[in-house]
Amino acid sequence: MKGYKASAAIAILVFILLSIANGTIFRGQGLLYRLESRNEAEQTMNALFTSQRVYDDFGSAIEQNAALKDRILGLGLYDIQGKGLYSWGEVPAAYSAAGLPAQDEGNQVRLYSENEKNRSLVLILRPTRMIPPPHPSEGFPAYTDAAAAEKMAIEAAAATAYEADDSFPKPRSLMLELLRDSDVVFLELRQPELWRKTYLMRILFPIVEIILAGLVFFIRLLLVRNREFLDRLEKQKSLVVLGTAASTLAHEIKNPLLAIRLQTSILEKTLPEESKMEVGIINTEVERLSRLTTRVNDYLRDPKGFPSLLDPAEIASEAGLRLCGRSLVEAGTSDLRILIDPERYRSILENLLRNAIESGGNPEEIRIAMEARNGKVNIDVLDRGKGIAPADKARIFDPFFTTKSQGTGIGLAICVRFAKEAGGTISLERREGGGTLARLALPEAVS
Repeated sequence: MKGYKASAAIAILVFILLSIANGTIFRGQGLLYRLESRNEAEQTMNALFTSQRVYDDFGSAIEQNAALKDRILGLGLYDIQGKGLYSWGEVPAAYSAAGLPAQDEGNQVRLYSENEKNRSLVLILRPTRMIPPPHPSEGFPAYTDAAAAEKMAIEAAAATAYEADDSFPKPRSLMLELLRDSDVVFLELRQPELWRKTYLMRILFPIVEIILAGLVFFIRLLLVRNREFLDRLEKQKSLVVLGTAASTLAHEIKNPLLAIRLQTSILEKTLPEESKMEVGIINTEVERLSRLTTRVNDYLRDPKGFPSLLDPAEIASEAGLRLCGRSLVEAGTSDLRILIDPERYRSILENLLRNAIESGGNPEEIRIAMEARNGKVNIDVLDRGKGIAPADKARIFDPFFTTKSQGTGIGLAICVRFAKEAGGTISLERREGGGTLARLALPEAVS
């Protein structure tokens, strides 16, 4: 039991580790899909800003570009109070920057969110607030750093020259002003591929978990069964040694028993009548020991024997005549056929009939019934004896277990061994109305 618990605990631990690894792989793959989607969103945003060199506004650029129009659901610009400055497509009427990270000087803030309802990706951009340099007429702020003051003066002069020179193409003033006043850029993109992969991962993850669990516990089952097989193999090796010793012992016991039986036969001829009763007791015990050694040899010999096609009713009738003095087989069973060694089959029937005779019921009520059902031939030995006690039912087929004072406890074990080798089973049940139903079920053979 401890071994089973330990193996189960190890299997659970292995499954947990594999599950963690599986989750890590799926999370990494999901992150990769999101990074690819966000990279596409960045490229779309860059394409939109670049398009303003040609178009008056974002909407015109989107309408004139089939790829952008198919990809973009909506685009909006919002001021610092969240009021909408510009919109195209489906966007919120207002979008407050409250709760968004503050802008770092010189850095843009980018936030991404996934909209499962629209199967889209939303990019929130807070562009860098570019404060134009002061006009030379406005003067310069006081700088303690002379290099910084000089740099600011150079930038202001360049800005003034740029505005005065008509040879440079100027950006569209409307969009430029809107972008200067915008605190938030809202862009929503269709991302069907991202959501297809996301849904696929949601389906695959539990399936992989189930497969991993099944694989781990299947391997555990194989290991446990392999261990059980090795244990049984070791036990069988021990049983082979024990069987060889028991067979040798049974043979060695038989020889002195024959000598004792021979001597008692001589004594019976020479002793007076009043002393023959004691000799009879010796003979009875010798016969009991002889039957025991025979049963032990039956149990240890090859259970398969030499199978052949048999009429089960014919041998059953012979066994009934020999043990009960009459045929016990019901009529109408001559067309049944089984494949089993004749001697093994006869041994099974005789053991079951002896149990029926010794059950304490009326010997005249013992009978044998046969029928073919579901590919099996059921051979039932029925009696009206005292039946099987519930406490004994679990051990009734154990070797050397018996409830009889003169029993060997090996007869039913022989029956089970021979029946199993022939592909059949033995079962004992309480019979309705009292007694026992002993059923031998063997595969039906085609003649």
